[in-house]
Amino acid sequence: MKKLLLLSILLLGFQSVFSQAEFGISGGYLNVTADGADEGESGFYAGLYAELSFSNSLKLQPELLYGNVSDNNLLYLPVMLKYYVAGSDLNIQAGPQATYLFNDSDDDNIEFKDQLGLDLGVGVGYDIFHNIYVHARYGFKIAQGSDTFSSADFNSFMVGLSVGL
Repeated sequence: MKKLLLLSILLLGFQSVFSQAEFGISGGYLNVTADGADEGESGFYAGLYAELSFSNSLKLQPELLYGNVSDNNLLYLPVMLKYYVAGSDLNIQAGPQATYLFNDSDDDNIEFKDQLGLDLGVGVGYDIFHNIYVHARYGFKIAQGSDTFSSADFNSFMVGLSVGL
């Protein structure tokens, strides 16, 4: 009986969070800078996001983004915590970001982990309207030299526009 009661409370809590969920599309400018490079390569990104509201000032935003830079295809999975400053439309963002670099070469010896990276994303955003906002975000690699994330050898800068559906 206690387990059923606990499960009911959890489901009601998640229902209230997901009832305030927004979904939308996002896209914009992408710049990727490899380690040791003086300049980055430019491209674009596009994808989907969900925004879960915990309060008026605290939201969680997971995204699934595709990026293309100099014929390199990337997949980004950021999970950003957004804090709205003093009841304004300005927010500060931070959270982990997984990156995957698709291999276009014919080399079958490249392992999955050699194309996977883990970043810390930080940025700012501004809500222009209720469902339209702009943001700028920088992803710092944090798993350098790891056995699991061995190719985290680039940082990403994104500036984009998101529209809620």
